[in-house]
Amino acid sequence: MPTLKWTPPSTLTTALSTELNGLANNTYSALSAEIDNETGLNLYIDLELVIAAQAAARSSGAWVGVYIASAVDSTPNYPDTANDAFAELLAAFQLDATANARRLTKVNLAIPPLKVKLYVRNVTGQAFATSGNTLKYRIHSEQSV
Repeated sequence: MPTLKWTPPSTLTTALSTELNGLANNTYSALSAEIDNETGLNLYIDLELVIAAQAAARSSGAWVGVYIASAVDSTPNYPDTANDAFAELLAAFQLDATANARRLTKVNLAIPPLKVKLYVRNVTGQAFATSGNTLKYRIHSEQSV
């Protein structure tokens, strides 16, 4: 019987950086560059979110959402990301009520076999710092050996 193991993950890639700088509370970032998973057919995506120190303490219950927009028709047609009704949450990062910088990760999140883009929603009660914020990702799968 074969053994199921992970495939080596892709290189850590920056999805969003300057798009996050100064992002106002309760707003969405721009879309990332396209991640083409139609050919790679990876099963999982790992995320690393870095929030630089903010000017003031975050609200109690602060969080940052990472959303995924999928091009179901294999073209660069993506859903409207400026509307909560169309947002597809991929991961929610809970934050403490301080202004301190934070590095947060989520691993083994399911990714569809489509062309996708990522974007972020700031729900911290404060604008993000004007520099130093990033969202990075790695994709990987499983293999039978």
